[in-house]
Amino acid sequence: MDISNTPYWVFEFLKVLCGYLLVGFLWPRFVFAGRLRGKSVIYQFSFCVSVQMVLINTVVLGLGLLHILNAWTVRTVFYGVPLAVLYRRLHITEEKVEDAFRVITFARSKLLLRRLGRAAARRMKLLWRAVQAHPLDYLALGIVVVYALVYFSWGAFQNTSYGYGDQYVHHAWIQGLIQGEIFLDGVYPAGMHCMLYAIHTLLGVSLYNLLLFFGCIQCILFLAASYCLLRELFHWRFTPIFVLAGFVLLEANGSLQGMSRLQWTLPLEFALAPQMICLLYLIRYLRYGGKKVEKGKFAGYIAGDELLVFMLALAAMLAAHFHAAMMAFLMCLMVALFYLKRTFSKERFLSLVLAVLCGAFIALAPMAAALASGIPMQASLNWALGIIGGETDTERRSSQLEELNEELARNETGVSGEVEARTAFAVKVFRRAYTGILDPSWAVPLLILMAVVTLGGAALKLAMQFPPFRCCWFVRTGLTRLWLDNYFLLTGLSFIMTFLYILPYVGLPELVVAARLVTTMRMLFFAAAAIPLDFLFALLSLRLKNPALNLLSAFCLTLICLWAVMGENYHHFLYYELTRYRAEVAVMNHIIQNYPKDEFTVVSPTDGLYHVIAYGRHEELVDFLHKAADGRYFIPTEHVFIFIEKKPLVYAQNHIAQGPAFLGRPDNRDQYVQFGRPWSVAPTITATEISPEAAREDLGEYNKPFDYYRYDRTVVESKAYAWCQRFAELYPSEVDIYYEDDSFVCYYFRQEPNAPYDLAIGYGE
Repeated sequence: MDISNTPYWVFEFLKVLCGYLLVGFLWPRFVFAGRLRGKSVIYQFSFCVSVQMVLINTVVLGLGLLHILNAWTVRTVFYGVPLAVLYRRLHITEEKVEDAFRVITFARSKLLLRRLGRAAARRMKLLWRAVQAHPLDYLALGIVVVYALVYFSWGAFQNTSYGYGDQYVHHAWIQGLIQGEIFLDGVYPAGMHCMLYAIHTLLGVSLYNLLLFFGCIQCILFLAASYCLLRELFHWRFTPIFVLAGFVLLEANGSLQGMSRLQWTLPLEFALAPQMICLLYLIRYLRYGGKKVEKGKFAGYIAGDELLVFMLALAAMLAAHFHAAMMAFLMCLMVALFYLKRTFSKERFLSLVLAVLCGAFIALAPMAAALASGIPMQASLNWALGIIGGETDTERRSSQLEELNEELARNETGVSGEVEARTAFAVKVFRRAYTGILDPSWAVPLLILMAVVTLGGAALKLAMQFPPFRCCWFVRTGLTRLWLDNYFLLTGLSFIMTFLYILPYVGLPELVVAARLVTTMRMLFFAAAAIPLDFLFALLSLRLKNPALNLLSAFCLTLICLWAVMGENYHHFLYYELTRYRAEVAVMNHIIQNYPKDEFTVVSPTDGLYHVIAYGRHEELVDFLHKAADGRYFIPTEHVFIFIEKKPLVYAQNHIAQGPAFLGRPDNRDQYVQFGRPWSVAPTITATEISPEAAREDLGEYNKPFDYYRYDRTVVESKAYAWCQRFAELYPSEVDIYYEDDSFVCYYFRQEPNAPYDLAIGYGE
């Protein structure tokens, strides 16, 4: 049995990628072709990402509320709509149907192929027209995106198992949708779950592989949405690519957990792309306006395409995760402050408020209806509300407040001393916010440079208000009027995310957990740090032609990449919370592919349940041990497989990936502990050993099977191994070893389903 089986995993990854492209892009691009015709590539990308999230979430949850959610209703909707659009677009008549039938059936395949070829050629010409004006920057963007796709999917290929415990929960909730039940564990934003359910139902992609690989696709969507936002705010086309290259290549430091989250399929990361799109189209709406409504009650108000995409992105973000919406609210507030007059103008304010209300209603209406029907709120939402309300006193907050008190104690008493201490502490915290996500050796110089540029820009803009400077060449070129405002806005966005990050450090409620906001914070910091470079290219563009600027930009990007990969600047590999050996995943796949559905049982820890649930029966290993120790116990299927770790994993250890040098820096840190968990560097794995002594120990008393595997894993695996040895003695001709290596063994036996073995034989006490 090939444990690595790389071609299989590459093929499955491509299926997941193509599945999202078909459902997430091709479907809305075809259905809404009339609206998207003639629009820019950025608009089409933003519209498709947002509208499809909203549509799938609304349709799936709506069918669930009506108790008619199943594969056939979903297929009827999402296959039926394109067919109806095609029927209407082609003006199908009986003669056209007969002609198409003759083309297909009566030796006219060459004509059909020619027609299809011409249609494909037209599409390729349209695509080439979109990129031929700036091929070099699109090529550079493509290289960065492909590199990010490989880097953020590397852990999934190396481990082929879920990298974060929450992924098992989300798998269970999507499995609930497959069974026709929405909000299986309570009301919770279900945008990601509905999207993956739709891809699985419409195209048949494995749900396990979707959750395994979709995280890196979410990451690419976030990078693409960030690129779109930065294209709006920067003067030079290459500057957003500089930012993305720095984001992907530079070391994560204190933001390692936030960066590692980008490789896992999680709702918050699913909401990051619409978060950036929402911000982009609010800026566009306030800056450019749109079209005035000419008739009806809203005559005179400004609406248009920008406001529509803003509303859809807001709805998509709320449908995916509330923390992303919290971050977006503060960033949009900063944008509104920059365009205060336009925000509260008569033509825009009411339209904007209505768009926000409509977006919130679209996203929250299914959740509100579910709550009204008696479905309770999911527990993690209560936890999040407690965090926001300051009710949860975490260890980190306690340590932060203790640090503040120590800072106060070191200063003289009195009001002035307290103010001075709090100011000094705030400066320290701001510095920590940036040095925590970047290398301190160059984070501080970047901060100083940003401060100098910001103050210099403010002075320049102020000087332009006086007559002696109004006719200078800065004003004539338009740089001051637009691009300086963009730079200030970028700096403000970076500041507001930093403010959100430091709230718990100064004793205020933690609105968003730090690990969940550092991704957006890191992107905006790199954007703010790129302002001097963009301003330089803006000035050069006044004197140099595009070919020279393109070559200079390519040279600059090369220098940035070379500097990033040098020494301590280059990023390490990301980590996984390891819960299964790779061999366990390979054996499970082999069983699924070679045995009839629902005619086999796999006995393993809970982590195997989500892999096998759609194909066969699963028995919890700890339940198996309890039942085998007392009374009569039978497993009803013909084929039985028992998974045993001979070297039990230290559960959910932070397992750092390793790979080729071009992809990441080899990990040479002496220690790495995240939230007190053990760590390991691939291919080494932190594990214990099964033993007869451990098999004779008593199991602890826990409420959930998960806790047995986390705290008493060695005892559980030792008892299971002892049971298999005893069963092999009783039935030597029936028990086989299906697979074995130094760390893992899978036992197999076959039985008559109508007369199964009594498995209550104990396990060697």
